[in-house]
Amino acid sequence: MQQLVKLLLLSLFFCLLPSNSIAQKSTRRTRKPSPPPVICKVASVPHGMVLVGYKRNSACTDGAELLVKRPENGDIICAESPVPPQFSIATEAQGVLVGTCPNKAFLISGTSSGSASLVDDDRIGRAFASRASDIQVEGEGAVIRLLPDDLNGSRHQRFIVQLASGQTLLIAHNIDIAPRIDRLEVGDSVRFNGEYVWNAKGGVIHWTHHDPQGTHVAGWLIHNGRTYK
Repeated sequence: MQQLVKLLLLSLFFCLLPSNSIAQKSTRRTRKPSPPPVICKVASVPHGMVLVGYKRNSACTDGAELLVKRPENGDIICAESPVPPQFSIATEAQGVLVGTCPNKAFLISGTSSGSASLVDDDRIGRAFASRASDIQVEGEGAVIRLLPDDLNGSRHQRFIVQLASGQTLLIAHNIDIAPRIDRLEVGDSVRFNGEYVWNAKGGVIHWTHHDPQGTHVAGWLIHNGRTYK
C-alpha cells in the first residue's frame, strides 16, 4: 500500500513539472514597447517638437506620415512645421537639404534649453514696457523686413527683427564704422549687442559696432557665424 502511495505521488510530481516550467518561462518574458503613435496632421505635432519630413503610410488619410523630433540647433525643418519659441528660422534650406519636405524647408537656430535667449527677451521687454532708453542689451531675432539705408548723416543699414517673445526691433547698424551685412534676407537669424532706445513700435538697437573713441561699450552683430563690429 505504501509503495502504491509513493508511485501516485511521484506521478503527480512529474505531471506538475512541465506546467511549472512553462509558468516560470512566461514570468521571464518582457513586454514589448508599444510603437510610437502615427502622426498624420501638422496640428497633431506634439508641443515643443518639429516636423522634419514625411514618409508613406497608408494609415494616414493622405497616405503620408509626419516625421517629428525634438529640435536642436541647426536642424532642417519643413516650412509648415511649428517653431518652438526658443528657436528661430536662420535661413532657407536648398537642394538635398530640403529632404522629404514637400514645399520649402528652413534651418533653425537656438538652444534646446532656450534659457539665455528668453532672459535677453525679458530684459528688452521690460525696457519697452517701462519706456526706458540708453540700455545696453543683447539678444537674437529673425529678420522680418529689410529697409533702405539711412543716408542722413552717418550711413546706417536698417532692418527689423522679431524676438521669440514677438517684440519687434529696428536694427540701425552704422556702416561708416562697421562692415555691412551682405546677403541679409528675410528669415535670417541675427544676434545683436547694442544700445536700446524706446519707441512705440518695439524699440531701436544702435551702437552695434566698436567705438573709435573707446568711450562707449562696444556692440556687434552676428549673422551666419560672422561678427560685424
